[in-house]
Amino acid sequence: MKTRTFFLVFAGMWMTFTNFSTFVNAGDVDFSNTEVIPVNETTLRVYELKYAPTPDVSYNVDFVFREEYLTFEPDMNSLKIADLTKYSEADMVRGGLFYDKWWKINAETEPTDTFSRYPAEGSQAGSTTWRCKECHGWDYKGKEGAYEGGDHYTGIRGSYDFKNGSEERIYDRITAKNLPLSEQDVWDLTKFIKEGLIEMNKYIIFTGTQAKSATGDAGNGRLLYESSGRCVECHGEDGNKKSGVSVGFVADEDPWKCLHKIRFGQPATQMPSAVKNGLSVQYQVDILTYAQTLPGK
Repeated sequence: MKTRTFFLVFAGMWMTFTNFSTFVNAGDVDFSNTEVIPVNETTLRVYELKYAPTPDVSYNVDFVFREEYLTFEPDMNSLKIADLTKYSEADMVRGGLFYDKWWKINAETEPTDTFSRYPAEGSQAGSTTWRCKECHGWDYKGKEGAYEGGDHYTGIRGSYDFKNGSEERIYDRITAKNLPLSEQDVWDLTKFIKEGLIEMNKYIIFTGTQAKSATGDAGNGRLLYESSGRCVECHGEDGNKKSGVSVGFVADEDPWKCLHKIRFGQPATQMPSAVKNGLSVQYQVDILTYAQTLPGK
């Protein structure tokens, strides 16, 4: 929505609180840090509404347009406290694995059909269309990033666009996809989006003659690869020990994918997560930078 529309919406809501004193006193309501999201043509959802008498609590509530009054009224049946207990207990690393292949983590059956919400602009089919990364990209930028064209283009925005939204809004967006995920699964994925995403353009050059080059310290990356990163145990010194996997090739061809897997691991394998093991983002990028020096098959 445009800024002017938001102004009119907030004005309408403010008038609502002013005119409907049975709900709350208008001066007790704080919209300053709320998110307002259209639900449909007549309903807006407000996240993280504050109410002065309960300053430590946030509320979510829907506002429905009343044509006869030309204003929005709160739907009190939708009012609920924003309870983030399950978010606080969520597993961000598990969420990162969900982003890759969720059925490898929650033991659901791998889909065989094409996801009903997969965009018509896309060229993929089958289970790959159910993967979060397939539309949002390994760099989390969707149509604005590495998937701006080619076989993986879908025209979908990246998940990075939503990371600064409220936790419950992210949760609702994932739930609306109707994936076979449990409530805890969705909270784990929510935490990954909210706290696990990084601005990959800071660490991987996106355009120009050095495109796809990681910007870390290859020397330190080698030390990490061979020791605390534990990469060498499975992938070998040249990165080609594991059958069917060439670390050097993946790091060069799709560094965003390689960095994601360095950070969170490979679903349904023993590959360790650098995030879980406490390695900083810079150290993770150092490993990627060294991996790009390894021979590709």
